[in-house]
Amino acid sequence: MNEIKVLMLGGKRCGKTTVLSSMCGAINKTLAGTELYLDVDPETAQELDKARASIIEHMKKFETPLTSCEVDDNPTSAERSYSFRLKRNVAGKGKGEGIPFRIHDIPGEWLGESQQGAQRVKELIKDCQVIIIAIDTPYLFNKMTDKGYGQYHEEYNKPLEITNFFKNTLTVEDLKDRMILFVPIKCERYYHLDRMKYLRDYGRRYMVEVTQAVSRGYRDLILYLRSNKELANNTTIAVTPILSAGGIDFINFRRDPETGKMVSYYQAPEYLSEAEIGYCPKFCEQPMVYMLIYLLSQVSDTQQAKNPLFQTGSTFMTGMSVEQMRASIDTLKEKMIRNSGVSAQDDGYLFIQNPKNL
Repeated sequence: MNEIKVLMLGGKRCGKTTVLSSMCGAINKTLAGTELYLDVDPETAQELDKARASIIEHMKKFETPLTSCEVDDNPTSAERSYSFRLKRNVAGKGKGEGIPFRIHDIPGEWLGESQQGAQRVKELIKDCQVIIIAIDTPYLFNKMTDKGYGQYHEEYNKPLEITNFFKNTLTVEDLKDRMILFVPIKCERYYHLDRMKYLRDYGRRYMVEVTQAVSRGYRDLILYLRSNKELANNTTIAVTPILSAGGIDFINFRRDPETGKMVSYYQAPEYLSEAEIGYCPKFCEQPMVYMLIYLLSQVSDTQQAKNPLFQTGSTFMTGMSVEQMRASIDTLKEKMIRNSGVSAQDDGYLFIQNPKNL
């Protein structure tokens, strides 16, 4: 594994940059005690800091009820790339050159727009160990239909385009040995409802229902990944919901008279504690925790030694024994939120397919 590569798919303005900012802001605290450290490239740090400052500024507006939410101020139809390095952590500092860690951001619309765009995504997937499918949760979960997901999900989250691309453009080899994470973002409303019993309707478990909506909203894709024997035995699939900003709640949709698009509206809920008010993201480090456990487990697996996806970079492994690597994995697993059975736990985390026994 001379380079870690991650592909992130999702609709424009769904907030992927904000999620990455929150994820990278939390991960090194989570990595404490693992001998690992994520070093952020200066240009990437500047862009992610800008995204974090933007959402913090937006949070002030949500004190006024029914404020529209555009969490990505710089949407683009072009490929975006964020650079990091995964290093050994010695005495609180990253040591050595480490392994380059790059996250590619591709809008979901790319998959159906042009042959050139689809070819580029295919090239990226061949080199990526992890694929993240970012899901705008209010569009997935509100205005529910008899299909088991929201009426705006197909238009805004592009599940059909993603599914058709996986089934018709990619081969089994393109998907084999990958981790695929479904990441519902903007889950604040449903997480808060679960924790305020007086707001919960008839004992509902909203975060579990969000995960069920993911299973239904991406049903054809998940069935495809599970029905092929080779993919079922080698492809890891999980749902890892996050609270992108923390101190806001989705309220409803309104149609923009100029664009005709449905816009999501938010407000700061009155029932939160003082510590939860404002920018207070939760669980944003978890997709990164899942990724690192998966990647490091493959590096330490002698059976994967000949797999080009997981060939170890010598600059990273220098001075780090297999035992130290496995100890780091065990420490990370203690910080991993996961289900304990075949259904999602209260926070909505679920391994749909776990052939590597992570």
